[in-house]
Order: sequence, then C-alpha cells, then structure tokens
Amino acid sequence: MNLKKLIRPGKGASDITPIFADSEAFGFLIDKLVGLIDSPYPTKIVSIEGRGFILGSAIAYKLKAGLVPVRAGGKLKNLTYSKKYTDYSGKEKTLEIHQDAINRGERVVIVDDWVETGATLQAAIELVERGGGVVGGMVAFMDDSSDFLKESLVRYNYRFLERVAPEDRF
Repeated sequence: MNLKKLIRPGKGASDITPIFADSEAFGFLIDKLVGLIDSPYPTKIVSIEGRGFILGSAIAYKLKAGLVPVRAGGKLKNLTYSKKYTDYSGKEKTLEIHQDAINRGERVVIVDDWVETGATLQAAIELVERGGGVVGGMVAFMDDSSDFLKESLVRYNYRFLERVAPEDRF
C-alpha cells in the first residue's frame, strides 16, 4: 500500500490525517511500524506530542505496553522532567514527561510521526534517560533527516518506514 499518496499539504508539516481516517491504511501503517520494533518488546511506548500520540497509542495497544506521552512544555501539572530544544523551524520549545512515568531500567520505544532535524527525538531520549528508562528503539513513519543524524541514532535502534524524497510533493 502506498501511504504517501494519502498525504496532503498541511500548515507547517504535511497532513497525514487522511491515513488515520482510512481504517485499512491506518491498520497497515501501525502493523508496519510495529514490525520495525525488535523483541523483546518494550514495556512502555513513549509517544511525542501531536500525531505521535495517535501512532504511539495504537502501537502500545498492539504490543500490550503502557503509553507515556511526551508533552509540550506547560501541559503537565505534576512533577515533570523538562528539556528545551530548537525545532525544525528554529523555534525554541520545551518537552516534558512525568517523573514517575518510567521505572528505572524499563525498556521503552519512542514513537514519532515525522523526523526532520531529530531535535525532538533527542529531547525525548534525554527525558527517558533522565527518568531512568532505557531507549530500546525508536520508530517514525516519515524521515527527512540527514545521514549524520541517522548515524547518531544507530545506538538507539532508530528505524523509519518511509524516506521523504526531493520528488515528494505533499
């Protein structure tokens, strides 16, 4: 199934919500992303703000794992770890995670929808590790990052489903 044909232009990032609306395409996407995760399977899926929540929730359900949302700064009211980072547009942002969301030594997989600069993934890694977790994998639907970034994420078993190519028009 060609998921790229369902993607349409969006405000900022491309719009992948038509995939979510198509049950066959969404199921296909989730099955493919789960297939990128090595066993032993994680006990928690860490999903990154926005569309990563949708993907991460479905993956957590399929793997019978818990779900830990990584939220934008200021969204969580209880004890949190936070990390500032600069996003793909050059804006400084903050991500947060609950301090009690991950147990020491717990194996997690980080899920995001689209990786461009990797800054969000790197912030999520730091939050997981600060909480005592072990990043056993990272999966994304689309990747538009540099080879340098991909090489730097090898130790975290980073994998993605689709590479964004220059000829792609969303």
